Amino acid sequence: MHLHHQISFSIVTATAFLLLLSAHRHADADLFHYTSKDGSLVIVDDEGKIPPEYRKKARIKRSSQGSAERYTSVTVRGSKVLVPVTVSFRHETAQARLLLDTGASITTITPALAARLGIRPEHTRQSVGRVADGSFITAQNTIVDYLMVGPKVKHSIEVAVLPMNGPAMGFDGLLGMNFLSDFRYHINLGSQTIEWVAH
Repeated sequence: MHLHHQISFSIVTATAFLLLLSAHRHADADLFHYTSKDGSLVIVDDEGKIPPEYRKKARIKRSSQGSAERYTSVTVRGSKVLVPVTVSFRHETAQARLLLDTGASITTITPALAARLGIRPEHTRQSVGRVADGSFITAQNTIVDYLMVGPKVKHSIEVAVLPMNGPAMGFDGLLGMNFLSDFRYHINLGSQTIEWVAH
């Protein structure tokens, strides 16, 4: 049986996104990092998730290392901040770029990213939300194993799979407040980094 929720949506660019309620616990972990062929820093919580061609150059990062974990590189396009994330769902892990959006209360992903993670309709529950123009949109919500940005990890976090309309947006969804509110951070547009601040 699917549950229907009345929710509000916020608009980022021309695409409408949702505001849903959710809060889950988070945890830090020992992490491994490597640089992919496109120059992106990739961080995983299990050495087995590192592609074989990168394992020899991978390095471990521990939560106590301080400054090495203070900064995460992002991509700034005008006023948009695109954040590299790692998402895991039932033994499938994917790298993605999410648009940082403090106006979205829940993290959203595109159907394409959901497909890469093996998220199927039977893994989700349906939600109905209202967009800024007063119309309604249907989303499919599920709990992923974890969402990781740089050294910050949140386990058992809810995401919403949203249909996307219009031209390609250049990102895979929104990084919402159900992740961001657990951490203190500063965005440095000049150096294109997130600085994580200790609580």
